[in-house]
Amino acid sequence: MERYVYSARVLHWLMALCFLFMWVSGFAMASLVPEDTVLEEQLIGLHISMGVTLLFLLVLRIGIRLFNKPPVLPEEFPAWERVGAHLGHLALYLLPAATILIGWAETDFGGHGVHWFGLAMPKIFPTMEFLLGINVENATELLHELFSYAMLIVAVVHVAAVLKHKYYDGHDVMSRMTFR
Repeated sequence: MERYVYSARVLHWLMALCFLFMWVSGFAMASLVPEDTVLEEQLIGLHISMGVTLLFLLVLRIGIRLFNKPPVLPEEFPAWERVGAHLGHLALYLLPAATILIGWAETDFGGHGVHWFGLAMPKIFPTMEFLLGINVENATELLHELFSYAMLIVAVVHVAAVLKHKYYDGHDVMSRMTFR
């Protein structure tokens, strides 16, 4: 079976691990870690640094994708599954980009500034408290959370589809993204 290029496979699994960290750390910050503690501050710093890392990796992955044709889906896939696969993959590029940029906006709007493992990153969004009577930091925080959940749902559907194809349909599409 045809495979994705090696660099795309490495980035796929590296980004999957990073996103897993992001969801766990986001959940911990929202539910487990007390506010205004050193632990929360460290977790926020790591979460933001990982977000910046993921943005760089996503740009790299899009570049690799533009210059390397992905393997063709098995001919046995019905049209609706082909469309679903393409839409799902598109969502797996667009949702992370939107989620990361909304998180960056939240940090900039709040006046905190984005730091990547201590290195100050460019300020993309202005510091502002309100826009049209809306607290923009709170609004972008909510949007960031909603987009994160949407991305998690798409990722779960993605994994479920891969498992369905492998164990129910007998099409091992997962081997296109593995190293064996």
